[in-house]
Amino acid sequence: MQTIVGAIVIGVKLHGLDHISCDFIRIANCDYESYNLYLKAYFGSEKPNYGDILGSTVGITGVCMVVLMAIAFILATSWFRRSSVKLPQQLDKLTRFNAFWYSHHAFVVIYLLLIVHSIRLYFVRDWREKTVRTFHIVSC
Repeated sequence: MQTIVGAIVIGVKLHGLDHISCDFIRIANCDYESYNLYLKAYFGSEKPNYGDILGSTVGITGVCMVVLMAIAFILATSWFRRSSVKLPQQLDKLTRFNAFWYSHHAFVVIYLLLIVHSIRLYFVRDWREKTVRTFHIVSC
C-alpha cells in the first residue's frame, strides 16, 4: 500500500510542478507572434497571464484535488489514525479512525473534480477524447 501512495505522491508532484513551474510560465511569457500562431485558438484573442491560467477552471480544480488528497494522506498517517497526536478534547474527536474514514470520502469529490479538470483541458478540442481520457484515468 505504501508503494501505491508513494507513486501517487510522486506523480502528483511531477504533474503539478511541471504545470506550475514550466507550462504556465511558458504560456504567459510567450511572445505575441507565437501566441497568435499556436495558442490563440485555445485561450482566445487576449493572451492570459500566469494568474489567469492558475485561476481558470483547470487550475482551480487541479489545486483543489491536490489539497484534498494531501488532507486525506495526512489524516491516513498512523499519527492521526492511532491518535498519537495529542490535541484539545474538541479536536481529538475529529482524529483517530473517524478522520481517516471521513477524509477518504473526499475522494468522491476528488473524482468529480478530476472529471471537470479533464473536460476543461485546453489543448484537446474533441469532447470524446476528453471524456475517454477522464474515464480511463478514473477507472485505473
